[in-house]
Amino acid sequence: MTKSQEGLWICAYDLHYPKMHKPTWNALLDFISKNKIAGFIFGGDQFDNEEISHHTDGQWLYRQVRSYKSNQEGFERDILSPLAEVLTKTAKRIWIIGNHDRFCYDFIERNPQLQGVIEREEALQIAQRGWEIVPLGHAYRLGKLNVIHGEVLTGFGNQGPAYPSRKAVELYAGNVLAGHTHSPQQYTKISPVVVSNKWQGTIAPILGATNPTYLRNRPTAWLCGFVIVEVRDDGNFNLYSVIVNNGTFSFSGKVYGGK
Repeated sequence: MTKSQEGLWICAYDLHYPKMHKPTWNALLDFISKNKIAGFIFGGDQFDNEEISHHTDGQWLYRQVRSYKSNQEGFERDILSPLAEVLTKTAKRIWIIGNHDRFCYDFIERNPQLQGVIEREEALQIAQRGWEIVPLGHAYRLGKLNVIHGEVLTGFGNQGPAYPSRKAVELYAGNVLAGHTHSPQQYTKISPVVVSNKWQGTIAPILGATNPTYLRNRPTAWLCGFVIVEVRDDGNFNLYSVIVNNGTFSFSGKVYGGK
């Protein structure tokens, strides 16, 4: 790990803008504004991209006029600008591409004449703003923790195993933080030969809505929240899954949020 990774990190998964859960996002911003943050990770699916998704082909109700441009402008206004106000200039910024973010590139494959026009990262100048972009299917190494989006943990049709946190440990043979399935979960594996080898897989809660319209009120185990990771100089870390209830949560004896 690098020396600049030491300290508190925020890992924010599955915002699915504009289907964000605003009270949870506000609670996250409140925490950042009152604590020194070493780095911030968008863990993938920053955008829902419903308006260009292959899932909505022929379903014009989900492809409203100007929605692509409006959601891009809204992301700048509601997400990037408020986040820039509370993050320090020295905080590292990591942008992991998720499967919903990939819908832009799927759309380009069907409409190659639009290449260089509709990519969200280019339009929002993510790299120019100082964000490190991690491609789909790749991991960001945070100390001894592999941070991924998590689409590799599911099969075709987005069907995940019952225990994606376990699959994460088995696939990566290490510590993994993922999102994608929206249901917080942890699994631990300890080597019976070298007991100092302790690996844990964690699935993060979601920053997006837990009952979007496309679910049609189906039951889920989705919970709103984010993840705090405290990284030490030797690469070891402590990880805390934060569940936000009614727009608030507590950490280290303090209550955050409420807006």
